[in-house]
Amino acid sequence: MSRRPDLTGGLLVATVATVVYLFTSSREPQNLNYFVRLADAFLHGRIYLQEAPSWLNELVGRGGRFYVVYPPMPAILIVPFVALFGVEFPQQIASSLFGGISVGLAWILFSRFSVGLRARILLTIVFGFGTVLWWASETGTAWLVSHAAAVMLLMAALILAVDRRWPLIAGLLVGAATLSRLPVVLTSPFVLALYAETAWPPRLLANRSAASQRVIGFGTGLAAAVFVYFAYNYARWGTAADLGYTSIPGVLDDPIYVKHGIFAVEYIPRHLFAILFRSWNYVDDPPFLQPSWWGLGLFFTTPLLLWLFRARFRDPRVVYAAIAIGLTLIPIITHGNVGISQFGYRFSLDIQPLLFIVLATVFERGVSRLAVAAGVASVAINAYAIWAIGIGFVAY
Repeated sequence: MSRRPDLTGGLLVATVATVVYLFTSSREPQNLNYFVRLADAFLHGRIYLQEAPSWLNELVGRGGRFYVVYPPMPAILIVPFVALFGVEFPQQIASSLFGGISVGLAWILFSRFSVGLRARILLTIVFGFGTVLWWASETGTAWLVSHAAAVMLLMAALILAVDRRWPLIAGLLVGAATLSRLPVVLTSPFVLALYAETAWPPRLLANRSAASQRVIGFGTGLAAAVFVYFAYNYARWGTAADLGYTSIPGVLDDPIYVKHGIFAVEYIPRHLFAILFRSWNYVDDPPFLQPSWWGLGLFFTTPLLLWLFRARFRDPRVVYAAIAIGLTLIPIITHGNVGISQFGYRFSLDIQPLLFIVLATVFERGVSRLAVAAGVASVAINAYAIWAIGIGFVAY
């Protein structure tokens, strides 16, 4: 079957989404432009910055060199832009592009499921405009451009995995997504299950050779990307295992971490509250409902995600997606920070591609009017939040 209609549609959707993201984004250069500066350093053969502006307070200084703690993939992706436009390049333009491409890839990915046109349109629109991806992409701070890049790279890997094509490339893509957002590496069991054609309950296939070759190819690509990250850590810190986060000046004195450190099981309740129950601020003056920088619960941000509860766990795609989602959430919900400052729950972007794959399996059985209404509500909520934040109607 020709993929050209999918590619043409994906390009059109990506273009529209990028234009919308750019239209709603700030026209000013992003102050938290760690990755633009790091991209410029890469262009000059360095992995460190030569200066540390006061507002970039998470740089780690060593011997007169200043290192960006975050994994480097967003900077690598931004290198061509900085090469063309210099260090004044607005980081949110790249972030909007990454997010827009993700929406185009979503259109292509959903064509691999037995969903009708209405469901495919609904899933794509909500993926791009009814989730926190919209706000994250058009805002484009250091943390948010990492999310947008990771979603884009993971979506590309998932298309290849669903098609069971080019496993080595898919492994490199998941690895690259990991070099944007480290928890994304834990989505790899789902991709492996697709390449291995693993049933549920697991059982050996009659033709194990082809599946084994695909799994080895995927693992090789992923391992290569992880090796690059370890080498990058060694070059920065002198040890491959050090991620550098505890070296951020004053981080362990932050009230968020001071009692239990950066990771602890004690943080799980605060994440569950953020995911399930965090709501709007209510103020007495219009427009009354004010976005909170603490976030907004997942189902309040995107009501369509309530249809996840209709997923059938006898479907292997659902089971393995659920396993990968659970694994990915472990380092997220045990982290002291719930994602602030944010609209919605930004860490959900690490698992958003898998959540929408599960939704696609649900909508293979049809789309009700209520689901369409929930999708419309999802878009309206996110559009309202972006408008409110844009006029400064937002607070903790």
